[in-house]
This record gives sequence, C-alpha cells and structure tokens, in this order.
Amino acid sequence: MRAWFMGKHAREKFLLLGLLVAAAVLWANDLTQRLGTTAREVTVLSSNLQTQQQWLDNRERIEAEARAAVEDLDSSRTFNSVALSAELSTIAEQTGIAETLRSSAAGTQQTAQFSVHQVELTLTRVPWENLLQFYEALSQRAPYISIEQFRLFSVRSDTSLLNAQLLVSSVEITTP
Repeated sequence: MRAWFMGKHAREKFLLLGLLVAAAVLWANDLTQRLGTTAREVTVLSSNLQTQQQWLDNRERIEAEARAAVEDLDSSRTFNSVALSAELSTIAEQTGIAETLRSSAAGTQQTAQFSVHQVELTLTRVPWENLLQFYEALSQRAPYISIEQFRLFSVRSDTSLLNAQLLVSSVEITTP
C-alpha cells in the first residue's frame, strides 16, 4: 500500500490525504454526536430510575395514605361518568346556565381502588353571577367532584358576559 501511495503524483497524494482527513472529520463528528446522545439518554434514564426508586421506597406510605383517603369517602356519594354528567347538568340548570353549557367526556383513569372520571365543560356568554353560583355549587360537592382546570375569557362584544372552559373530575370508589 505504501509503494502504491509513494508512486502517485504529489497532487494525487494531497487529494488522497485530503479525502482521508475529511472522512476522519466526518467520522469523528458522527461519533461525537452519538456519544452526546448516549450521554443524555443515560442521564435521563438515571433520573427516571431515581424517581421510580423514590416511589418504590415510599410505596407503603403512599398505599397507607390512599387507604386512609378512600376510607374517608362515602361510596354512595361518588359519581360514575354518567352520574357526573347528570350532576353537572343539574347544577347548570339550578344556576341558570344550562343553555350555555356544552360538555364532553374527557376519559376515565382506573386503579384497583377507584376510578377518576373527567368531563370538559364549555360555558359561553355567561353572566359573572351565574358563573360564580355554578363554581360555588361545584365546590360544595368536593372531594367527590373537583375542578382540575378553569380558564376564563371575556366576551369582547359584551364585557358583562364571560366564556369559561373547565375540566371537572369525579372519584368513583371501585368495589372489588
């Protein structure tokens, strides 16, 4: 190989060396990027493993707190997804905003002990007093119904009216 290289003209040697250096630079750059990506992945993985270990280390305390919280709940006052929608409609009717209410189910999360049902509510062109009554009526049903998110917008054409978006959830105790 050396004899072949030495038998080339100077400009061919220079071009071959240039190509070799360019290939080495590209390879080193790719290697650096892969090493950086691997280092970031290792850092994220280590952080996730530490977080998981903390949850596992506190498992008994978390389970005890969950059992205590569930014992304080009256299963007859919990709401399934249908009952939650019906209760929200009833509250809207009582507070005079039923015609402005739109709702859609946002999903259910289940565990061994309970289910959490979520409903997205949109209220359009509602007077402040009625919205406040609706909020207070929902608050009275805590912890069985809770407001997870609440966004409030003014109506530009009529500043005495408001638009609101809520994410409401309810807890249902699951019986084994």
